[in-house]
Amino acid sequence: MRIKYKKGAWRELRQAPKVHADLRRRAERVAAAAGGEDMGYMVTSLLREEPRGAASVMATGHAHSHNRKYHSLLRALDAGRG
Repeated sequence: MRIKYKKGAWRELRQAPKVHADLRRRAERVAAAAGGEDMGYMVTSLLREEPRGAASVMATGHAHSHNRKYHSLLRALDAGRG
């Protein structure tokens, strides 16, 4: 059995709005588990990232030192799964 992949289909899938929404939702769950916006964890969507979409969680203000001391973003990664 052979499987033939279409490169264009993969490109479309990586740039699909539903994929971007899922990435954003997962990043928001990670940020909430780490301490939330009140502590200073911010979620950004990188929609112009080529050839794929991306989302990131940034530690700003107090969250930066909190993350450095307690590794809260690493510990919160499991919240983004599933």
